[in-house]
Amino acid sequence: MQTRKEIAPESETGLSGPTIALDPGDTLANAIRRRLADQILNREFDSETRLDEQEMARRFGVSRTPVREALKQLESAGLVEIRPRRGAVVVQVDSEKLGYSFEATAELEAIAAGWAAMRAKLDERKALLQLVEEGEKAMRSEDSDWFSSVNRRFHALLSDMARNPSLADAISLVRVQTAPFQRAQFRHPEQIRKTQAEHERIANAVFRQDGESARRFMKEHILRASLTVLEAAAPRTPNDQ
Repeated sequence: MQTRKEIAPESETGLSGPTIALDPGDTLANAIRRRLADQILNREFDSETRLDEQEMARRFGVSRTPVREALKQLESAGLVEIRPRRGAVVVQVDSEKLGYSFEATAELEAIAAGWAAMRAKLDERKALLQLVEEGEKAMRSEDSDWFSSVNRRFHALLSDMARNPSLADAISLVRVQTAPFQRAQFRHPEQIRKTQAEHERIANAVFRQDGESARRFMKEHILRASLTVLEAAAPRTPNDQ
């Protein structure tokens, strides 16, 4: 079942803004950060473009508070710099730093998947399989926003299933650095199909309580995805224009 919801946040300010999809427990700041990250990675903003807080708030039909938080998240990911007297400015992605972040994410999420296989209750493992089924529906409908929502919930559930708050905190920390790049994986149907197949393989390993396979499959999954993201974030050459 599709459990994300869409809201038009004009109720907060009385202004009309674009519809924003929210996951259960999600925030406006996260949703705005995802939208801006997509636009930056799609080169809709040139390097050194200033993202004015008030203008962004007007555009999304929200107060400045979620916009400010979204820009802070983008700064943590290296997509913008918040500079004195200029505010948030789009910058070139440091591919080396981003690669290190994904490397750490792969190791931590692999541990979580392995522990989830051994520690999760049966109803949680069934819930993971249900998310895989939802991902299949999103893939067949070619709805990248829906599939992105399933992807976020799939990884969040595995983190919870590992039953280790310290590990969950560590994963949350690296996700701040990598989350803005996640949707770059889903620009093409073939990328969604690959991710869906990998999710199914991970979920099946977790369901049968095969911790070693779950760990290995998750690490391979994150590292494969990181290559797609790094390619999307790479600076354009004159031949790409």
